[in-house]
Amino acid sequence: MRIPRPTLVIFTLLLGTGLSTVATLAVARWERANYRLQFQRQTDNLTTALQRSINRYTDILLALGDFYSVSEQTVSRTEFNHFVQRALNTYPGIQALEWAPVVSAQSRDAFEARIQAEGYPEFQITERESRGGLVRASSRGYYIPVTYLQPFADNELAFGYDLTSDPTRRTALKTARDTGKIAASGRIRLVQENKNQFGFLVFLPLHDQSSSSPQERSYLLGVFRVSDVVEESLETLNYNIDFILSDQSAAAPQQFLGRYDALTQTVTTDSEPVGRLRPCPINDCSYALTTGGRQWAVTFIPAVNYPTSTPWSALSTLIIGLLLTIIVARYLFQAQAEIVRTRELSQAKIRFFSMASHELRTPLSTILLSAQTLEASALADHHHRISERIRAAAKRMNQLLNDLLTLSRAESGKLQFAPELLNLQQFCQQLIEEVQFSFETSPEIAFTIAGDGQKAYLDPQLLRAILTNLLSNAIKYSGSNPQVALTVICHAHSFIFRVQDQGIGISEADQVRLYEAFYRGTNVGDIAGTGLGLSVVNACLQLHHGTLACNSQVGQGTTFEVTLPRVD
Repeated sequence: MRIPRPTLVIFTLLLGTGLSTVATLAVARWERANYRLQFQRQTDNLTTALQRSINRYTDILLALGDFYSVSEQTVSRTEFNHFVQRALNTYPGIQALEWAPVVSAQSRDAFEARIQAEGYPEFQITERESRGGLVRASSRGYYIPVTYLQPFADNELAFGYDLTSDPTRRTALKTARDTGKIAASGRIRLVQENKNQFGFLVFLPLHDQSSSSPQERSYLLGVFRVSDVVEESLETLNYNIDFILSDQSAAAPQQFLGRYDALTQTVTTDSEPVGRLRPCPINDCSYALTTGGRQWAVTFIPAVNYPTSTPWSALSTLIIGLLLTIIVARYLFQAQAEIVRTRELSQAKIRFFSMASHELRTPLSTILLSAQTLEASALADHHHRISERIRAAAKRMNQLLNDLLTLSRAESGKLQFAPELLNLQQFCQQLIEEVQFSFETSPEIAFTIAGDGQKAYLDPQLLRAILTNLLSNAIKYSGSNPQVALTVICHAHSFIFRVQDQGIGISEADQVRLYEAFYRGTNVGDIAGTGLGLSVVNACLQLHHGTLACNSQVGQGTTFEVTLPRVD
Protein backbone atom coordinates (compact mmCIF):
# COMPACT_ATOMS: atom_id res chain seq x y z
CA MET A 1 0.00 0.00 0.00
CA ARG A 2 1.46 3.37 -1.01
CA ILE A 3 1.86 5.91 1.80
CA PRO A 4 0.22 9.21 0.88
CA ARG A 5 2.68 11.97 0.20
CA PRO A 6 1.78 14.27 3.15
CA THR A 7 1.92 11.35 5.58
CA LEU A 8 5.36 10.29 4.35
CA VAL A 9 6.74 13.84 4.61
CA ILE A 10 5.27 14.33 8.10
CA PHE A 11 6.64 10.94 9.17
CA THR A 12 10.09 11.93 7.83
CA LEU A 13 9.97 15.24 9.70
CA LEU A 14 8.93 13.55 12.95
CA LEU A 15 11.53 10.80 12.57
CA GLY A 16 14.29 13.25 11.65
CA THR A 17 13.41 15.56 14.53
CA GLY A 18 13.33 12.64 16.94
CA LEU A 19 16.67 11.27 15.77
CA SER A 20 18.20 14.77 15.88
CA THR A 21 16.94 15.20 19.44
CA VAL A 22 18.29 11.81 20.52
CA ALA A 23 21.66 12.58 18.88
CA THR A 24 21.72 16.01 20.53
CA LEU A 25 21.06 14.53 23.96
CA ALA A 26 23.76 11.91 23.38
CA VAL A 27 26.30 14.55 22.31
CA ALA A 28 25.31 16.78 25.24
CA ARG A 29 25.80 13.86 27.63
CA TRP A 30 29.17 13.15 26.01
CA GLU A 31 30.17 16.83 26.36
CA ARG A 32 29.18 16.89 30.03
CA ALA A 33 31.11 13.67 30.64
CA ASN A 34 34.19 15.13 28.93
CA TYR A 35 33.81 18.34 30.94
CA ARG A 36 33.64 16.39 34.20
CA LEU A 37 36.51 14.15 33.10
CA GLN A 38 38.66 17.18 32.30
CA PHE A 39 37.92 18.74 35.69
CA GLN A 40 38.59 15.39 37.40
CA ARG A 41 41.98 15.03 35.70
CA GLN A 42 42.97 18.59 36.54
CA THR A 43 42.05 18.22 40.21
CA ASP A 44 43.90 14.89 40.30
CA ASN A 45 46.99 16.63 38.94
CA LEU A 46 46.67 19.43 41.48
CA THR A 47 46.25 16.97 44.34
CA THR A 48 49.26 14.95 43.21
CA ALA A 49 51.35 18.10 42.93
CA LEU A 50 50.34 19.24 46.42
CA GLN A 51 51.05 15.86 48.02
CA ARG A 52 54.38 15.59 46.21
CA SER A 53 55.39 19.06 47.43
CA ILE A 54 54.44 18.26 51.05
CA ASN A 55 56.40 15.00 50.83
CA ARG A 56 59.47 16.84 49.55
CA TYR A 57 59.41 19.20 52.53
CA THR A 58 59.00 16.42 55.07
CA ASP A 59 61.76 14.45 53.31
CA ILE A 60 64.14 17.29 54.25
CA LEU A 61 63.77 16.29 57.90
CA LEU A 62 64.31 12.62 57.03
CA ALA A 63 67.53 13.49 55.23
CA LEU A 64 68.65 15.57 58.17
CA GLY A 65 67.73 12.68 60.50
CA ASP A 66 69.92 10.33 58.43
CA PHE A 67 72.76 12.81 58.79
CA TYR A 68 72.35 12.67 62.57
CA SER A 69 72.26 8.87 62.50
CA VAL A 70 75.54 8.48 60.64
CA SER A 71 77.07 11.15 62.90
CA GLU A 72 75.95 9.19 65.99
CA GLN A 73 73.85 12.16 67.19
CA THR A 74 76.94 14.36 67.54
CA VAL A 75 76.42 17.18 65.04
CA SER A 76 77.95 20.56 65.73
CA ARG A 77 76.19 23.83 65.07
CA THR A 78 78.51 24.54 62.15
CA GLU A 79 77.87 21.12 60.61
CA PHE A 80 74.13 21.61 61.04
CA ASN A 81 74.21 25.04 59.42
CA HIS A 82 76.25 23.78 56.50
CA PHE A 83 74.08 20.71 55.91
CA VAL A 84 70.72 22.57 55.78
CA GLN A 85 71.98 25.44 53.63
CA ARG A 86 71.18 23.72 50.31
CA ALA A 87 67.63 22.93 51.40
CA LEU A 88 67.08 26.55 52.48
CA ASN A 89 68.22 27.77 49.07
CA THR A 90 66.06 25.24 47.20
CA TYR A 91 62.75 25.23 49.05
CA PRO A 92 61.07 28.66 49.43
CA GLY A 93 58.44 27.32 51.83
CA ILE A 94 60.94 26.74 54.67
CA GLN A 95 60.64 29.25 57.45
CA ALA A 96 63.25 27.52 59.61
CA LEU A 97 65.01 24.20 60.22
CA GLU A 98 65.79 23.54 63.87
CA TRP A 99 67.25 21.03 66.31
CA ALA A 100 65.95 20.87 69.86
CA PRO A 101 67.31 18.53 72.56
CA VAL A 102 65.49 17.37 75.65
CA VAL A 103 66.87 19.28 78.67
CA SER A 104 65.99 18.19 82.20
CA ALA A 105 65.24 20.74 84.91
CA GLN A 106 68.44 19.73 86.76
CA SER A 107 70.69 20.40 83.74
CA ARG A 108 68.97 23.59 82.61
CA ASP A 109 71.53 26.02 84.06
CA ALA A 110 74.47 24.06 82.69
CA PHE A 111 72.83 23.85 79.28
CA GLU A 112 72.18 27.61 79.15
CA ALA A 113 75.77 28.33 80.26
CA ARG A 114 77.18 26.07 77.52
CA ILE A 115 75.16 27.81 74.79
CA GLN A 116 76.10 31.25 76.17
CA ALA A 117 79.75 30.20 75.97
CA GLU A 118 79.33 29.47 72.28
CA GLY A 119 78.87 33.20 71.65
CA TYR A 120 75.24 33.81 72.63
CA PRO A 121 75.53 35.61 76.01
CA GLU A 122 71.80 36.45 76.14
CA PHE A 123 70.68 32.86 75.57
CA GLN A 124 68.08 31.36 77.91
CA ILE A 125 65.18 28.92 77.67
CA THR A 126 62.06 31.01 77.06
CA GLU A 127 58.31 30.80 76.76
CA ARG A 128 55.51 33.20 75.86
CA GLU A 129 53.60 35.08 78.50
CA SER A 130 49.89 35.73 78.35
CA ARG A 131 50.39 39.00 76.49
CA GLY A 132 52.57 37.35 73.82
CA GLY A 133 55.99 38.48 74.91
CA LEU A 134 58.92 36.13 75.56
CA VAL A 135 60.02 35.52 79.17
CA ARG A 136 62.28 33.04 80.92
CA ALA A 137 60.56 29.65 81.03
CA SER A 138 59.03 28.65 84.31
CA SER A 139 60.15 25.57 86.18
CA ARG A 140 58.99 22.18 84.81
CA GLY A 141 60.33 18.66 84.64
CA TYR A 142 62.09 19.05 81.29
CA TYR A 143 62.41 21.45 78.38
CA ILE A 144 62.87 21.11 74.63
CA PRO A 145 64.48 24.41 73.61
CA VAL A 146 65.33 25.35 70.01
CA THR A 147 69.13 25.14 69.97
CA TYR A 148 70.24 24.93 66.32
CA LEU A 149 68.37 27.32 64.04
CA GLN A 150 68.68 28.22 60.36
CA PRO A 151 68.22 30.75 59.01
CA PHE A 152 68.96 32.66 62.16
CA ALA A 153 68.05 36.06 60.75
CA ASP A 154 64.36 36.91 61.26
CA ASN A 155 64.03 33.86 63.54
CA GLU A 156 65.95 35.12 66.56
CA LEU A 157 62.88 34.98 68.80
CA ALA A 158 62.67 31.21 68.31
CA PHE A 159 66.22 30.67 69.63
CA GLY A 160 65.89 29.04 73.05
CA TYR A 161 62.08 28.82 72.84
CA ASP A 162 60.76 25.83 74.82
CA LEU A 163 58.59 23.82 72.40
CA THR A 164 56.73 22.14 75.29
CA SER A 165 55.39 25.49 76.51
CA ASP A 166 52.93 25.79 73.56
CA PRO A 167 49.94 23.38 73.41
CA THR A 168 50.06 23.07 69.60
CA ARG A 169 53.75 22.21 69.56
CA ARG A 170 53.44 20.03 72.65
CA THR A 171 50.75 17.87 71.01
CA ALA A 172 52.87 17.29 67.91
CA LEU A 173 55.94 16.55 70.04
CA LYS A 174 54.03 13.96 72.02
CA THR A 175 52.82 12.26 68.83
CA ALA A 176 56.35 12.16 67.42
CA ARG A 177 57.74 10.82 70.72
CA ASP A 178 55.12 8.08 71.04
CA THR A 179 55.17 6.93 67.41
CA GLY A 180 58.84 7.51 66.67
CA LYS A 181 57.80 8.97 63.30
CA ILE A 182 57.34 12.35 61.71
CA ALA A 183 54.46 14.30 63.23
CA ALA A 184 52.95 17.57 62.04
CA SER A 185 51.34 20.22 64.17
CA GLY A 186 48.17 22.14 63.63
CA ARG A 187 48.28 25.56 62.04
CA ILE A 188 50.30 28.36 63.61
CA ARG A 189 50.35 32.06 62.84
CA LEU A 190 53.76 33.21 61.60
CA VAL A 191 53.95 36.70 63.07
CA GLN A 192 57.40 37.32 61.61
CA GLU A 193 56.06 36.86 58.04
CA ASN A 194 55.15 39.79 55.78
CA LYS A 195 52.56 37.65 53.94
CA ASN A 196 49.22 36.88 55.52
CA GLN A 197 49.58 33.11 55.82
CA PHE A 198 49.60 30.20 58.21
CA GLY A 199 52.47 27.88 58.93
CA PHE A 200 52.83 24.37 60.32
CA LEU A 201 55.54 22.50 62.18
CA VAL A 202 56.88 19.03 61.43
CA PHE A 203 58.81 17.12 64.14
CA LEU A 204 61.14 14.16 63.70
CA PRO A 205 62.33 12.38 66.89
CA LEU A 206 66.00 11.38 67.03
CA HIS A 207 66.85 8.21 68.95
CA ASP A 208 69.62 8.42 71.51
CA GLN A 209 71.15 4.93 71.39
CA SER A 210 72.72 5.40 74.83
CA SER A 211 69.39 5.96 76.59
CA SER A 212 66.14 3.99 76.58
CA SER A 213 64.05 6.87 77.92
CA PRO A 214 61.87 8.62 75.29
CA GLN A 215 62.23 11.87 77.22
CA GLU A 216 65.96 11.94 76.56
CA ARG A 217 65.56 12.12 72.82
CA SER A 218 66.20 15.22 70.70
CA TYR A 219 64.05 16.48 67.87
CA LEU A 220 64.46 17.93 64.41
CA LEU A 221 61.93 20.57 63.54
CA GLY A 222 60.84 22.11 60.26
CA VAL A 223 58.79 25.30 60.21
CA PHE A 224 57.00 25.57 56.84
CA ARG A 225 54.86 28.28 55.29
CA VAL A 226 51.59 26.98 53.79
CA SER A 227 51.36 29.65 51.13
CA ASP A 228 54.90 29.15 49.78
CA VAL A 229 54.63 25.36 49.85
CA VAL A 230 51.41 25.43 47.79
CA GLU A 231 52.42 28.16 45.36
CA GLU A 232 55.72 26.44 44.59
CA SER A 233 53.98 23.14 43.81
CA LEU A 234 51.54 24.78 41.35
CA GLU A 235 53.96 26.94 39.40
CA THR A 236 53.55 24.80 36.24
CA LEU A 237 49.82 24.06 36.70
CA ASN A 238 47.43 26.85 35.81
CA TYR A 239 43.99 25.26 35.58
CA ASN A 240 41.81 28.19 36.72
CA ILE A 241 40.66 26.12 39.69
CA ASP A 242 40.45 27.56 43.21
CA PHE A 243 40.66 25.38 46.29
CA ILE A 244 40.46 25.52 50.06
CA LEU A 245 43.07 23.73 52.19
CA SER A 246 42.02 22.53 55.62
CA ASP A 247 43.36 20.39 58.49
CA GLN A 248 40.77 17.70 59.21
CA SER A 249 42.71 16.54 62.30
CA ALA A 250 42.22 19.89 64.04
CA ALA A 251 39.19 21.25 65.84
CA ALA A 252 36.62 22.95 63.62
CA PRO A 253 37.68 26.57 64.32
CA GLN A 254 41.34 25.71 63.59
CA GLN A 255 40.91 23.65 60.42
CA PHE A 256 41.21 26.36 57.75
CA LEU A 257 44.79 26.61 56.36
CA GLY A 258 44.36 28.82 53.31
CA ARG A 259 42.49 29.50 50.09
CA TYR A 260 44.20 29.33 46.71
CA ASP A 261 43.12 31.93 44.16
CA ALA A 262 43.87 30.65 40.64
CA LEU A 263 43.51 34.10 39.11
CA THR A 264 46.38 35.56 41.19
CA GLN A 265 48.04 32.15 41.84
CA THR A 266 48.41 32.98 45.53
CA VAL A 267 47.26 31.50 48.83
CA THR A 268 45.56 33.77 51.36
CA THR A 269 43.94 33.30 54.75
CA ASP A 270 40.68 34.81 53.53
CA SER A 271 38.24 31.99 54.15
CA GLU A 272 35.49 33.48 51.99
CA PRO A 273 36.08 33.94 48.22
CA VAL A 274 35.13 37.15 46.46
CA GLY A 275 32.02 36.74 44.30
CA ARG A 276 29.64 33.85 43.84
CA LEU A 277 30.91 30.29 44.06
CA ARG A 278 30.47 28.15 40.94
CA PRO A 279 29.18 24.59 41.48
CA CYS A 280 31.65 21.74 41.27
CA PRO A 281 31.04 19.66 38.10
CA ILE A 282 31.92 16.35 39.79
CA ASN A 283 30.25 14.55 42.69
CA ASP A 284 33.12 14.81 45.17
CA CYS A 285 35.49 17.76 44.91
CA SER A 286 37.40 17.04 48.13
CA TYR A 287 40.65 15.06 48.22
CA ALA A 288 42.72 13.85 51.18
CA LEU A 289 46.35 14.79 51.81
CA THR A 290 48.63 13.20 54.41
CA THR A 291 50.99 15.50 56.26
CA GLY A 292 53.08 14.11 59.11
CA GLY A 293 50.32 11.86 60.38
CA ARG A 294 47.62 14.52 60.04
CA GLN A 295 44.81 14.42 57.52
CA TRP A 296 44.50 17.49 55.37
CA ALA A 297 41.72 18.05 52.84
CA VAL A 298 41.72 20.10 49.67
CA THR A 299 38.34 21.15 48.26
CA PHE A 300 38.33 22.34 44.63
CA ILE A 301 36.06 25.02 43.19
CA PRO A 302 35.98 26.20 39.52
CA ALA A 303 37.38 29.71 39.33
CA VAL A 304 35.36 32.56 37.87
CA ASN A 305 37.33 32.27 34.62
CA TYR A 306 37.11 28.48 34.40
CA PRO A 307 35.67 27.46 30.99
CA THR A 308 31.93 26.87 31.11
CA SER A 309 30.33 23.71 29.83
CA THR A 310 28.54 25.27 26.86
CA PRO A 311 27.06 22.48 24.70
CA TRP A 312 28.30 23.83 21.36
CA SER A 313 28.66 20.36 19.85
CA ALA A 314 25.16 19.42 20.97
CA LEU A 315 23.70 22.61 19.50
CA SER A 316 25.59 22.02 16.25
CA THR A 317 24.29 18.45 16.15
CA LEU A 318 20.71 19.64 16.63
CA ILE A 319 21.00 22.33 13.94
CA ILE A 320 22.65 19.99 11.43
CA GLY A 321 20.13 17.23 12.18
CA LEU A 322 17.17 19.57 11.67
CA LEU A 323 18.66 20.95 8.45
CA LEU A 324 19.23 17.44 7.10
CA THR A 325 15.68 16.49 8.10
CA ILE A 326 14.25 19.49 6.24
CA ILE A 327 16.38 18.73 3.18
CA VAL A 328 15.33 15.06 3.13
CA ALA A 329 11.67 15.96 3.68
CA ARG A 330 11.79 18.52 0.86
CA TYR A 331 13.48 15.99 -1.41
CA LEU A 332 10.86 13.37 -0.57
CA PHE A 333 8.09 15.87 -1.20
CA GLN A 334 9.50 16.73 -4.61
CA ALA A 335 10.25 13.09 -5.41
CA GLN A 336 6.74 12.02 -4.45
CA ALA A 337 5.27 14.81 -6.54
CA GLU A 338 7.41 13.74 -9.49
CA ILE A 339 6.43 10.09 -9.00
CA VAL A 340 2.75 11.04 -8.97
CA ARG A 341 3.14 13.09 -12.16
CA THR A 342 5.08 10.29 -13.84
CA ARG A 343 2.50 7.71 -12.79
CA GLU A 344 -0.32 9.88 -14.08
CA LEU A 345 1.44 10.35 -17.41
CA SER A 346 2.19 6.65 -17.63
CA GLN A 347 -1.41 5.75 -16.87
CA ALA A 348 -2.64 8.26 -19.43
CA LYS A 349 -0.28 6.80 -22.01
CA ILE A 350 -1.41 3.26 -21.23
CA ARG A 351 -5.05 4.30 -21.48
CA PHE A 352 -4.33 5.98 -24.81
CA PHE A 353 -2.53 2.92 -26.16
CA SER A 354 -5.32 0.60 -25.06
CA MET A 355 -8.06 2.87 -26.37
CA ALA A 356 -6.31 3.47 -29.70
CA SER A 357 -5.59 -0.21 -30.16
CA HIS A 358 -9.15 -1.29 -29.43
CA GLU A 359 -10.81 1.55 -31.30
CA LEU A 360 -8.71 1.03 -34.45
CA ARG A 361 -8.81 -2.76 -34.45
CA THR A 362 -12.49 -2.92 -35.53
CA PRO A 363 -12.22 -0.69 -38.65
CA LEU A 364 -8.98 -2.44 -39.57
CA SER A 365 -10.73 -5.78 -39.47
CA THR A 366 -13.43 -4.37 -41.72
CA ILE A 367 -10.82 -3.03 -44.17
CA LEU A 368 -9.04 -6.37 -44.30
CA LEU A 369 -12.29 -8.26 -44.87
CA SER A 370 -13.32 -5.84 -47.57
CA ALA A 371 -9.92 -6.08 -49.24
CA GLN A 372 -10.16 -9.86 -49.30
CA THR A 373 -13.68 -9.70 -50.76
CA LEU A 374 -12.55 -7.20 -53.36
CA GLU A 375 -9.59 -9.35 -54.25
CA ALA A 376 -11.75 -12.48 -54.63
CA SER A 377 -14.30 -10.74 -56.89
CA ALA A 378 -11.86 -8.63 -58.87
CA LEU A 379 -12.33 -8.75 -62.64
CA ALA A 380 -9.40 -6.60 -63.54
CA ASP A 381 -5.75 -6.53 -62.67
CA HIS A 382 -5.88 -3.00 -61.27
CA HIS A 383 -8.59 -4.11 -58.85
CA HIS A 384 -6.22 -6.82 -57.67
CA ARG A 385 -3.38 -4.34 -57.13
CA ILE A 386 -5.71 -2.00 -55.26
CA SER A 387 -6.81 -4.79 -52.97
CA GLU A 388 -3.17 -5.79 -52.32
CA ARG A 389 -2.27 -2.24 -51.31
CA ILE A 390 -5.29 -2.07 -49.02
CA ARG A 391 -4.37 -5.42 -47.50
CA ALA A 392 -0.70 -4.48 -46.97
CA ALA A 393 -1.56 -1.12 -45.41
CA ALA A 394 -4.09 -2.73 -43.11
CA LYS A 395 -1.56 -5.39 -42.10
CA ARG A 396 1.04 -2.77 -41.27
CA MET A 397 -1.48 -0.76 -39.28
CA ASN A 398 -2.55 -3.91 -37.48
CA GLN A 399 1.10 -4.67 -36.67
CA LEU A 400 1.54 -1.15 -35.33
CA LEU A 401 -1.50 -1.52 -33.11
CA ASN A 402 -0.23 -4.89 -31.88
CA ASP A 403 3.10 -3.27 -31.02
CA LEU A 404 1.40 -0.43 -29.14
CA LEU A 405 -0.77 -2.88 -27.23
CA THR A 406 2.26 -5.06 -26.37
CA LEU A 407 4.21 -2.07 -25.07
CA SER A 408 1.27 -0.80 -23.01
CA ARG A 409 0.78 -4.23 -21.44
CA ALA A 410 4.51 -4.53 -20.72
CA GLU A 411 4.67 -1.10 -19.01
CA SER A 412 1.60 -1.86 -16.91
CA GLY A 413 2.90 -5.32 -15.99
CA LYS A 414 0.00 -7.10 -17.69
CA LEU A 415 1.99 -8.76 -20.45
CA GLN A 416 1.68 -12.45 -19.72
CA PHE A 417 4.13 -15.30 -20.36
CA ALA A 418 2.13 -18.35 -21.54
CA PRO A 419 4.45 -20.96 -23.11
CA GLU A 420 3.13 -23.76 -25.34
CA LEU A 421 4.71 -26.70 -27.13
CA LEU A 422 5.54 -25.47 -30.66
CA ASN A 423 6.82 -27.09 -33.83
CA LEU A 424 9.42 -24.50 -34.72
CA GLN A 425 9.56 -25.35 -38.42
CA GLN A 426 5.81 -25.07 -38.92
CA PHE A 427 5.60 -22.00 -36.69
CA CYS A 428 8.37 -20.14 -38.52
CA GLN A 429 7.04 -21.00 -42.00
CA GLN A 430 3.57 -19.75 -41.07
CA LEU A 431 5.06 -16.57 -39.58
CA ILE A 432 7.13 -15.97 -42.74
CA GLU A 433 3.97 -16.20 -44.87
CA GLU A 434 2.20 -13.69 -42.60
CA VAL A 435 5.13 -11.28 -42.88
CA GLN A 436 5.24 -11.66 -46.67
CA PHE A 437 1.48 -11.13 -46.83
CA SER A 438 1.86 -7.74 -45.03
CA PHE A 439 3.89 -6.27 -47.94
CA GLU A 440 2.50 -5.26 -51.36
CA THR A 441 5.06 -7.44 -53.10
CA SER A 442 5.87 -10.58 -51.19
CA PRO A 443 9.62 -10.52 -50.43
CA GLU A 444 11.74 -13.61 -50.42
CA ILE A 445 12.77 -14.84 -46.96
CA ALA A 446 15.24 -17.72 -46.79
CA PHE A 447 14.50 -20.07 -43.91
CA THR A 448 16.83 -22.65 -42.39
CA ILE A 449 16.43 -24.74 -39.25
CA ALA A 450 19.13 -26.97 -37.82
CA GLY A 451 19.77 -29.07 -34.75
CA ASP A 452 17.85 -31.65 -32.77
CA GLY A 453 14.69 -31.15 -30.77
CA GLN A 454 12.82 -28.76 -33.05
CA LYS A 455 9.82 -28.79 -30.75
CA ALA A 456 10.08 -25.99 -28.23
CA TYR A 457 8.18 -24.95 -25.14
CA LEU A 458 7.84 -21.21 -25.90
CA ASP A 459 5.22 -18.45 -25.77
CA PRO A 460 3.82 -18.24 -29.34
CA GLN A 461 2.55 -14.65 -28.97
CA LEU A 462 5.84 -13.29 -27.65
CA LEU A 463 7.90 -15.25 -30.19
CA ARG A 464 5.62 -14.03 -32.97
CA ALA A 465 6.07 -10.42 -31.90
CA ILE A 466 9.88 -10.85 -31.72
CA LEU A 467 10.35 -12.48 -35.13
CA THR A 468 7.70 -10.39 -36.91
CA ASN A 469 9.35 -7.14 -35.92
CA LEU A 470 12.87 -8.36 -36.77
CA LEU A 471 11.80 -9.75 -40.18
CA SER A 472 9.68 -6.69 -40.99
CA ASN A 473 12.59 -4.34 -40.16
CA ALA A 474 15.00 -6.48 -42.21
CA ILE A 475 12.72 -6.28 -45.26
CA LYS A 476 11.84 -2.61 -44.82
CA TYR A 477 15.45 -1.43 -44.56
CA SER A 478 16.80 -3.61 -47.38
CA GLY A 479 15.65 -1.54 -50.34
CA SER A 480 13.69 -2.72 -53.40
CA ASN A 481 15.37 -6.14 -53.59
CA PRO A 482 15.54 -7.43 -50.00
CA GLN A 483 17.73 -10.42 -49.19
CA VAL A 484 16.55 -11.65 -45.81
CA ALA A 485 17.31 -14.94 -44.10
CA LEU A 486 15.85 -16.54 -40.96
CA THR A 487 18.00 -19.23 -39.37
CA VAL A 488 16.92 -21.30 -36.36
CA ILE A 489 19.52 -23.36 -34.46
CA CYS A 490 18.38 -25.79 -31.79
CA HIS A 491 20.90 -26.44 -29.03
CA ALA A 492 20.61 -28.63 -25.97
CA HIS A 493 19.91 -25.70 -23.66
CA SER A 494 18.83 -22.87 -25.93
CA PHE A 495 17.31 -21.81 -29.25
CA ILE A 496 18.98 -19.24 -31.51
CA PHE A 497 16.91 -17.26 -34.02
CA ARG A 498 19.14 -15.34 -36.45
CA VAL A 499 17.66 -12.69 -38.78
CA GLN A 500 20.11 -11.43 -41.41
CA ASP A 501 19.75 -8.81 -44.15
CA GLN A 502 21.90 -6.91 -46.64
CA GLY A 503 20.27 -3.54 -45.96
CA ILE A 504 21.43 -0.08 -44.92
CA GLY A 505 22.85 -1.21 -41.56
CA ILE A 506 22.96 0.56 -38.19
CA SER A 507 25.72 2.94 -37.04
CA GLU A 508 27.56 2.38 -33.73
CA ALA A 509 26.09 5.57 -32.30
CA ASP A 510 22.55 4.34 -33.07
CA GLN A 511 23.18 0.85 -31.73
CA VAL A 512 23.40 2.09 -28.13
CA ARG A 513 19.79 3.33 -28.43
CA LEU A 514 18.28 0.23 -30.05
CA TYR A 515 15.65 -0.36 -27.36
CA GLU A 516 14.55 3.26 -26.98
CA ALA A 517 10.89 3.66 -28.00
CA PHE A 518 10.18 5.87 -31.01
CA TYR A 519 13.89 6.27 -31.75
CA ARG A 520 15.02 5.68 -35.33
CA GLY A 521 18.46 5.51 -36.88
CA THR A 522 20.00 8.59 -38.40
CA ASN A 523 20.38 6.91 -41.82
CA VAL A 524 16.76 5.75 -42.39
CA GLY A 525 15.99 8.66 -44.68
CA ASP A 526 12.34 8.71 -45.84
CA ILE A 527 11.67 5.06 -45.02
CA ALA A 528 8.39 4.92 -43.08
CA GLY A 529 8.45 3.61 -39.50
CA THR A 530 7.62 4.33 -35.85
CA GLY A 531 10.72 3.13 -33.96
CA LEU A 532 8.69 0.76 -31.79
CA GLY A 533 9.82 -2.59 -33.22
CA LEU A 534 12.95 -3.22 -31.14
CA SER A 535 11.25 -1.86 -27.98
CA VAL A 536 8.60 -4.53 -28.44
CA VAL A 537 11.32 -7.17 -29.03
CA ASN A 538 13.10 -6.13 -25.80
CA ALA A 539 9.88 -6.25 -23.74
CA CYS A 540 9.09 -9.75 -25.02
CA LEU A 541 12.65 -10.97 -24.43
CA GLN A 542 12.56 -9.87 -20.80
CA LEU A 543 9.54 -12.08 -20.11
CA HIS A 544 11.18 -14.93 -22.02
CA HIS A 545 14.54 -14.40 -20.18
CA GLY A 546 16.21 -14.15 -23.57
CA THR A 547 18.92 -11.96 -25.04
CA LEU A 548 19.39 -10.00 -28.26
CA ALA A 549 22.73 -9.43 -30.00
CA CYS A 550 23.27 -7.04 -32.88
CA ASN A 551 26.05 -7.08 -35.45
CA SER A 552 25.77 -4.35 -38.04
CA GLN A 553 27.81 -2.12 -40.31
CA VAL A 554 26.46 0.82 -42.26
CA GLY A 555 25.82 -0.16 -45.91
CA GLN A 556 26.66 -3.84 -45.35
CA GLY A 557 23.57 -5.15 -43.57
CA THR A 558 22.53 -6.20 -40.09
CA THR A 559 22.32 -9.47 -38.19
CA PHE A 560 20.13 -9.82 -35.09
CA GLU A 561 20.57 -12.94 -32.97
CA VAL A 562 17.92 -13.87 -30.43
CA THR A 563 18.79 -16.48 -27.78
CA LEU A 564 15.96 -18.09 -25.80
CA PRO A 565 16.52 -20.66 -23.07
CA ARG A 566 15.11 -24.14 -23.65
CA VAL A 567 12.43 -25.10 -21.13
CA ASP A 568 11.57 -28.81 -20.86
